[in-house]
Amino acid sequence: MATAGISFTGAPAVAAPAPDPITAAKQRLEDARREADDAAARFTDAQSSYEDLGNKVADLEQRIAAGVARRDQLQAIAERRAVVAYKTQGSDLDAVLDSKTPRESMRSAVLLDRANEADNDVIAELAAVNSDLDTQRDQLADQQRDQSVWRDRFADERTLLDTKVTDAYQALLDLQTLSTAVAASSRSVAGVGEPVRIVNGMACPLPGAAFSDDFGEPRTGHTHQGIDMFAPTGTPELAAFSGSLTFGDGGAGGMGAYIDGDNGVTYVYYHLSEYVGAPRHVSPGEVIGKVGQTGDATAPHLHFEMRPGGRSAAAIDPYPTLRQIC
Repeated sequence: MATAGISFTGAPAVAAPAPDPITAAKQRLEDARREADDAAARFTDAQSSYEDLGNKVADLEQRIAAGVARRDQLQAIAERRAVVAYKTQGSDLDAVLDSKTPRESMRSAVLLDRANEADNDVIAELAAVNSDLDTQRDQLADQQRDQSVWRDRFADERTLLDTKVTDAYQALLDLQTLSTAVAASSRSVAGVGEPVRIVNGMACPLPGAAFSDDFGEPRTGHTHQGIDMFAPTGTPELAAFSGSLTFGDGGAGGMGAYIDGDNGVTYVYYHLSEYVGAPRHVSPGEVIGKVGQTGDATAPHLHFEMRPGGRSAAAIDPYPTLRQIC
């Protein structure tokens, strides 16, 4: 039986060599990025659930408003008919009894039946509308409670996301500093920390960012048409492909940048805090702007879209491409 520090062969045990600092720093960066991606997925899932409930609440409120309007209309009709029926309750029967011929009597009876049937239909529809309103109001209360729960969770996930994104970028900067200290040759990305990687003619629009596949998830009044890439405010954003760069107001997207790619694909960038340079023809990896939170944004991030066929064409999910190039 071997003793401590002695191998089974009797020779002194040799400790495994410690990983070199660069390898250790890369591992820390990989771990930090994985945790940041997980936090991004949790955050966007919480946002999607919250906004989906918001859409359902808005839809129910519209349906309830329409139901109330129809109920008031039916009540007014029923009240008018009740007044008319009260004033003429004897005359309808007299019209049947006083008919001079069986044919006139039958016609008067049919007209009376139709009037009563119309009244019954109004009452039946009014009862159905009131029942639907009760059900819808119960559903609305339930969904408003659920939305409040998701609002709180959304806030908690935002706090976690901020922490994990900060940790990941700090690990990135630590690796860059260490690489410089040991004279590792690398071309930095806009001074942030990594070499620009060009894959199939494309560069990652936001190296080091945390992101998940949130394309197509619910948003207020629409579905998400891009991928949200989270990074600290001011982090440089890069041209994903060569093409013609323009800037403009993106509405809810805030400050927007658009690259009409030489390959026929338009690349859309939203929520920038500032533009870098003037409109121009750009190359992959060229800095075009900086991360921000302009427009309708819940955290500093880049909303990135790909639209094959031009700016007005339908967006496709850029997640598979981003996973290859980032």
